[in-house]
Amino acid sequence: MLPTDAKILVVDDMKMIRTALKKYLGLLGYKNIVEAEDGQDAIEKYTKEKPRFIFMDVVMPKTTGSEALKAIRALDKTTPIAMLSSVADESLIAECHQQGIVGYVLKPLTMENGPAILSDILAKA
Repeated sequence: MLPTDAKILVVDDMKMIRTALKKYLGLLGYKNIVEAEDGQDAIEKYTKEKPRFIFMDVVMPKTTGSEALKAIRALDKTTPIAMLSSVADESLIAECHQQGIVGYVLKPLTMENGPAILSDILAKA
């Protein structure tokens, strides 16, 4: 399990989703959360902040999550990354797994299931 003082990067173009993820992570004891609002921002924040774990949306404007995943993987093959999406596209999921993700989470996450799902993914870190 990832230590609770570890830095986590949360990437989603919807502020409401980032806020919810931060809340669920906070319930699990994680407070060192960095936010990014699109794939390009994620690459920049990754380079600057060096998070220990990344939760990243797949569908975003400018640079998509899968494009950002490839760019981050070109720099670092080991940081655990979990993708988030409301789209269960098998080819996209397979493409992300080929890039070495630790999980693919289908949205929406709710207060009832969000903390448990995130906890299960963080246990793989």
